[in-house]
Amino acid sequence: MQRIFGGVISVILLGVYVHLITVAVEVVNCGGAPNCTVFNDGMAQAFSVIGGLVSALVIAELAIAKPGEAPGARVLDSGASVGAVRTVTIVSVAFVLVWIGAGLTAFMVGLYHPKGLPVLTTHGQAWLGLAVSAAYAYFGLSPGGR
Repeated sequence: MQRIFGGVISVILLGVYVHLITVAVEVVNCGGAPNCTVFNDGMAQAFSVIGGLVSALVIAELAIAKPGEAPGARVLDSGASVGAVRTVTIVSVAFVLVWIGAGLTAFMVGLYHPKGLPVLTTHGQAWLGLAVSAAYAYFGLSPGGR
């Protein structure tokens, strides 16, 4: 039950993260028109905190997972059913892919509109560094090739 609850909380945080990136992109694309969506200070703070939490979870899971193994598979007991393994694999891979898509969106929008919404630009740049760290952790790479 504890693992299910933790997974549900993680997915909810990812949903809020994606929502905040979507709103931020709408604000940038709106360009300050009168009927523009607002991205207030509370949203900016939540975006920073939740983005950090989601990224930390992805990096931690990828650092623990063996290359080629689905992130999150370690939470299952050795006698887990095929359905449980399949479910955890699908959810964890989808989680990482959504994190990659959302972060890449933040990076690309911030790249083309760096002054549109500074919190989005900053997050996108930080995400790129975190994504590289996650890849290094998952594939067991080191900067010097050792």
